[in-house]
Amino acid sequence: MQPLNIKLYDLARAKLHLNDTDAMDFVSSIHELQDLRFENLVTKEYLDQKLFGITEKINTLDLNSIDRTNNLGISLFEKMNQIDSNSIDRTNKLETKLSEKINKLENSISEFKADNLKWMFIFWVGQMSITIGIVLMLIKK
Repeated sequence: MQPLNIKLYDLARAKLHLNDTDAMDFVSSIHELQDLRFENLVTKEYLDQKLFGITEKINTLDLNSIDRTNNLGISLFEKMNQIDSNSIDRTNKLETKLSEKINKLENSISEFKADNLKWMFIFWVGQMSITIGIVLMLIKK
């Protein structure tokens, strides 16, 4: 037993009126508490280790974020290309449909003009024949 522990033992027996076993337990408990108190202290080496680990994690996170950003940029570029090709395909389809509709409209307009001209000719020929008939009828009287 160390001299400090012997003094504590003597004090525990004399002042606290503890028997030998209880005084010995009291001294050993104090000694254990003293040891535990120093175990929980942080050393410079421990802090250096932890800080080095943190910087390593930050570096790997930076690399991961750069990789993710690059992958995101690549996937975004691919999506834009897909959207561009889809929009070009849709635009081509729309242009084809629009030109078909315009051709149909032009054909129906030309058919309408021809049909309208035919009916106008028939109307004016009918009007002239009636007018000539009325004039001949008036001349014969």
